[in-house]
Amino acid sequence: MLHEFVTENREELIRRCRVPCFLDQLIEALRPHVSPNSEISRSAARHGHDLKRQGFTVSQVVHDYGDVCQSITDLALQLNASITVEDFRTLNRSLDEAIASAVTEYGRGNQPVLDTESARDDERLGFLAHEI
Repeated sequence: MLHEFVTENREELIRRCRVPCFLDQLIEALRPHVSPNSEISRSAARHGHDLKRQGFTVSQVVHDYGDVCQSITDLALQLNASITVEDFRTLNRSLDEAIASAVTEYGRGNQPVLDTESARDDERLGFLAHEI
């Protein structure tokens, strides 16, 4: 099971990627009969916010989580460990949730700028329409 694989190889996976908190939450999400963990979204949002403050790009935020998937699958291949379809689905669902939350939070700081630009564009279009 992927839960056991990630648990047993946690230190190596942390060495390969920089999101140990996500790995711990992923281990919990991969446990049998556990419902998806909303803590993944909360901590990913914090992670996205922190990376933005440190000057990372949104691409780097996304790749941070992509590295987790790549690290797990590469190590599994290296150690000849199999991953079930259901475990891989859980991994992907957790990554999707984390990426979406991290990017959303990352983008929040840009929102006022986008709103201001959008308002200016609307004003220009309104003026142009009035002149026509």
